[in-house]
Amino acid sequence: MVQELFRAAACLHGGNTAVVGHSGRLSYRQLEREALRLARELRRVGASRGDRVAVMMANSAEAAIAIWATFEAGCVLVPLHAATRPDDLVTVLRDAEPRWIITGRELAATIPPLVEAVPGIERGLGWTRTGAEAATSGDRVQNWCLQPDDDELPGDSDHEAPRAPPGGLAALIYTSGTTGEPKGVMLTHANMRAALSSVNEYLRVGCTDVVYSPLPLSSSYGLYQLLLALSVGATVVLDRTFAFPAQSLSLIARERATVFAAVPTMFAWLAATPTLGQFDLSSLRILTSAAAPLPLEHARRLRERLPHARLYVMYGQTECKRISYLDPGDWALKPGSVGRGMFGQQHRIVDDDGHAVAAGEIGELVVRGPHVMQGYWRKPEATRLKLRAVPGEPGRWLHTGDLFTSDEDGYLHFVSRRDELLKVGGHKVSPREVEDVLCQMPEVREAAVVGVPHPEWGEAVQAHIVLQDGAQCDAAAVARFCKRRLRGYIGPKGVVFPPDLAP
Repeated sequence: MVQELFRAAACLHGGNTAVVGHSGRLSYRQLEREALRLARELRRVGASRGDRVAVMMANSAEAAIAIWATFEAGCVLVPLHAATRPDDLVTVLRDAEPRWIITGRELAATIPPLVEAVPGIERGLGWTRTGAEAATSGDRVQNWCLQPDDDELPGDSDHEAPRAPPGGLAALIYTSGTTGEPKGVMLTHANMRAALSSVNEYLRVGCTDVVYSPLPLSSSYGLYQLLLALSVGATVVLDRTFAFPAQSLSLIARERATVFAAVPTMFAWLAATPTLGQFDLSSLRILTSAAAPLPLEHARRLRERLPHARLYVMYGQTECKRISYLDPGDWALKPGSVGRGMFGQQHRIVDDDGHAVAAGEIGELVVRGPHVMQGYWRKPEATRLKLRAVPGEPGRWLHTGDLFTSDEDGYLHFVSRRDELLKVGGHKVSPREVEDVLCQMPEVREAAVVGVPHPEWGEAVQAHIVLQDGAQCDAAAVARFCKRRLRGYIGPKGVVFPPDLAP
């Protein structure tokens, strides 16, 4: 089970700092003790094997405790974003039907209405390590205050929890819902351990590393930063946001972080900001980028500005964590690629009939391996469409819904999500092709391309461009730049300049 990795790390590296969060830092010995104590409290109030436990907390040491404790109690983790809109939160909770929801003091006011809105929640548990009340008490809402006790070490009885087999459900991680209603991705302990093992086969994170992550623990990318660090005895620095980059970079420098996990929007800022040199980032040895395609120009600038850090461009989905990675040593040879497949998996690029396409041809990426999910929670039809057979191959394959090409050496190149590929005047247009060109403009920080109706072309390219601070640019300048670099029908027919690309 996943928590057995954590226990082994705590046994070997008990004095190491395990987690640094908004409320302080905990050693592995302290983190294990508090996680076991919280697990014991969960069992005391009735939690049993297979119960879903929703953890809705901002990035913090308390969140790390709650996540470890959920596994220790034999329960299924349902991580939720602390800033989720109430209506969306109720939708997810009604689908997951957790018996318990755990939150902290800053979200205390959300517990009573959620408990009332979702009948399946048996009890809301507001808790804190500081002694202050976390939520209003009531029949279905309970305060927890677990005071640290340095003299109390976990005994054998603390480890006694309902055990699940490796194939037992460990987590329900909900997709963002960008392509429809959010779906709960069912992951077993075996799935999660396989993913951790495969990712660390190339990252090689160890007990001396310090992993900095501003990514929410409700996301697969953010959650696995915590799980990976705790599985090897490393330190994880859980930042609550990257909205104030100067503060975040100061934190990276102060904690001497060696691993920085980020999404392309964060790296876009790093690649462009003139103040980067003010911060001592010499400790960084690894940069990882996932969750969305990293524009080629951003990758080039990052490598120039942080030449001592190895940049891993990766591709994956919540449904299987990771599918491919590009080794930093291959970047110059395969620019724009997301690398080759993960250890222990099989993958294919197939046409609409499921047959493999030739190198250079566009098709859907499908994958099979021990890291692939079991399906979507209580959605058999959605599961059937996502996990299905490939002609001539045994078993079920995850159909990513993403279009790729593969070169003669087996390196994967992302083209587009299937439902985002544009058709302009009868031609297929990849949004990424246009976005990569737009990001080459010195004035551009970020760019996103969509299709809009057009009377002549049927569909036309519209560019959404976020400018660098203080930069000046207009649609005519964008058109001139693209005309020299893109075929005529691909160039944007409209340009919008929003302040950011947040949905």
